[in-house]
Amino acid sequence: MEKNKSFGKTDAVIYFILLAAVSAVYIALDMFALKVAASAVFFAGALYFTVAARVRGKGGYAPFKYLVLAAAALCFAGDVAIEYNFVAGMALFGAGHIAYIAAFQSVNSVGWRTVIPAAALLAFALCWLLLYPGYDFGSLLPAVVAYAAIICIMLGRAAGVAFDGTLDKKMRACVLSGALLFFVSDFFLTLRNFADGGDIFRILCLATYYPAQYLLTLAVLPASECGKVRRREEMNVFGRLYCRAFQSVFRLVIPLLPYRQPKPLAGSAEAAALLKKEGKRRALIVTDANIYKLGLCSHIEEALKESGIAYSVFAETVANPTTANCEAAAKLFKDDGCDCIIAVGGGSAMDCAKGAGALIIKPGKTLLKMRGVLKVFGRLPLFIAVPTTAGTGSETTIAAVIVDDKTRDKFTIISFCLAPRYAILDPVMTTGLPPSVTATTGMDALTHAVEAYIGRSTTRLTRRLAVEAVKIIRANLYTAYTDGKNSQARRRMQYAAYCAGLAFTISYVGYVHAVAHSLGGKYNTPHGLANAVILPYVLKEYGPACRKRLARLARESGVSDVTLNDEQAAECFIKFVENLNKAMNIPLKLRVDEGDIPELARHAAKEANPLYPVPRLMNARALERIYCEIREHNT
Repeated sequence: MEKNKSFGKTDAVIYFILLAAVSAVYIALDMFALKVAASAVFFAGALYFTVAARVRGKGGYAPFKYLVLAAAALCFAGDVAIEYNFVAGMALFGAGHIAYIAAFQSVNSVGWRTVIPAAALLAFALCWLLLYPGYDFGSLLPAVVAYAAIICIMLGRAAGVAFDGTLDKKMRACVLSGALLFFVSDFFLTLRNFADGGDIFRILCLATYYPAQYLLTLAVLPASECGKVRRREEMNVFGRLYCRAFQSVFRLVIPLLPYRQPKPLAGSAEAAALLKKEGKRRALIVTDANIYKLGLCSHIEEALKESGIAYSVFAETVANPTTANCEAAAKLFKDDGCDCIIAVGGGSAMDCAKGAGALIIKPGKTLLKMRGVLKVFGRLPLFIAVPTTAGTGSETTIAAVIVDDKTRDKFTIISFCLAPRYAILDPVMTTGLPPSVTATTGMDALTHAVEAYIGRSTTRLTRRLAVEAVKIIRANLYTAYTDGKNSQARRRMQYAAYCAGLAFTISYVGYVHAVAHSLGGKYNTPHGLANAVILPYVLKEYGPACRKRLARLARESGVSDVTLNDEQAAECFIKFVENLNKAMNIPLKLRVDEGDIPELARHAAKEANPLYPVPRLMNARALERIYCEIREHNT
C-alpha cells in the first residue's frame, strides 16, 4: 500500500527535473538533438505513467490515459517533422490536439462550459490572426486558421473538464493549466514565425510549450489514482439547447394556458344531483373488474338510480389501459346513447375514460395520432372522476397514458379538454383498498409533488400545492397504510393526491415518470409501485442539479430541520423516501430484463425530452444507468 502511495509524487518530481533540465538546455543551445531529447522525455513520461498505472492495477479513466499517450506521441512526431516540413509538423500537432480533445471528451461531456469558452477563444483568435497587421501567412492562412480552431476547441474542452466537479481536482488542474499554456505557446509561435517576432518569442514559445506538455501528460497520474470511474453520459449541448428552449416557451405561456381545476364534490349523491340538474339521461361508468367486484361503484350506481339517471358499465379496463380498452369504452358510449362519463377507480380507469372521451369527440382519428401535446381539441362529454385511490391525481390532470396493444409502447396524450370537470373526493371510496395499493398510490402522489417542485417550470401556486401534498403525505400515508379504516387519514390522503395532481398538471413531471411508464408498457408494472421504487434513484442521479430545490422542499415540508445545509437537507429527503418505502414493504428493485434496457431508455428519453422540465437533462445513454440501478439481480 505504501509503495502504491509513493507511486506519483516521486515519479512526478523526477519527471519534472528531467524535462526541465533537457528543455532548458535545448532552449539555451537550440540544437535539434536536444529538441528531440526534450520531446522524448514528455512522451516517455506519458508512457511510463500509463504503463505503471496498468501494472499497479490503477484502472481509472483508461481511455483518457491512452488518448493522452497518443497525443504526446503525435506531438513528439510533430516536433521532429516541423524541422523539415512546417505543414507536416503543424498537421501532426493538430492531430495531437485532436487526441487531447478526445481524451477530455472521454471523461466529460460537451456542455456550455465548453462551448462558451471555445467560441470566445475562437472569436479572439480569428480576429487576432486576420486583423493583426504584422502577420504574413501567405498561402498558409487556411491551415493556420484550421489549426487555431482546433487549439481553441482543445482549450474549451479543457475548461469543460476543469468546471466538472465530479472529476479529480488534480487532474482538472493539470488539464486546464496545460491546455492554457499550450494555447499561449502557439500564440508566441505565430508571432515568431509569421510576424518576425525575433528570438524572444522562440524562448517564450518553448518556455510555455514544455510545461504545457508536462502538465497534460502528468494528468495521467491523478487519472490513474482515481479508480475505475465511468464518464457521466449527458445530453449534448445542442439537444439541451433545444429542450430548454422548448420548456422555456411553455413556462412563459403557463399563465395564459386554460388549465381547469376540477371542482371537488363531497359524494355520489351530490354528483347525481349535478347530472340531473345538467339534464343528463345516461352515464357511462368506466372502471375495472376488481373495482366493480369490490362494490366500489355501488354508491354512484345507487345515487344515479335515485335521481332517475340510467347508466352503462364498462369494467374491462386493465392495469395499464390499452388502445383497445379506450376504443371499446367509446363504442359502448355511442351504442348505448350515453351523454356523460363517470370514471371510477385509479389512474387506469381515468386514463381509459379520457382516451374514450378523445375518441368520442374525434371519431375520425386514432389514439396514436393524438399522441403528444395539444393534438386533441373540443369538449368532452361531462366528465366526473371518482378516485378510489389516493395517489394517481388523474382526477386533476390533462393527460392520458395509454398502451399500444400491438407494440406495448406506452404513450401520453396531453390536452386541456381531457381534464375532468368534477372530482368526487369521498374517503369511503378508498376504505377497502389493500395496504399495498394504499402504499404505492400514496408514493405516486409523493412523486407527483416532488417532481413538480424540483422541476424548472414551477409557479408559486404549484410550489405551494406540492409542499402541502408532501406535508399531508408525511403525516398520513403510513397511518392509512397500517389502519385502512382511518377515514381522517384517507380523506387527507385524497386531498394530498388532489394537490399533487394539480401541481404536476401545471409544472409537469420528470424522469421518474418517464422510466415508470416504460416499465408499465413493457412489463405491466403498476405505475405507483414503479414510481415509489424509482424516485430515490432518480433524485440521486440528478445530484447537485436538484439539490437546492429538494433541500427547500425538505425544509418547507418538515422532512428536514431548517438548520441543515442544502446537501444535508436534500439527503434527508431522499432518506425519508427510502425509509417510507421500507416501512411499507415496497421493494428496492423491479423487474428489468438486461436486454431490454436500451429500448426502455429510448422510450423514456422520447417521452421526457423535450417536454419534461427536469433539473438535469439526460439522453437515453444516461437513463440506462437508472434501469441498471433499479434492476433486480436475478432478472
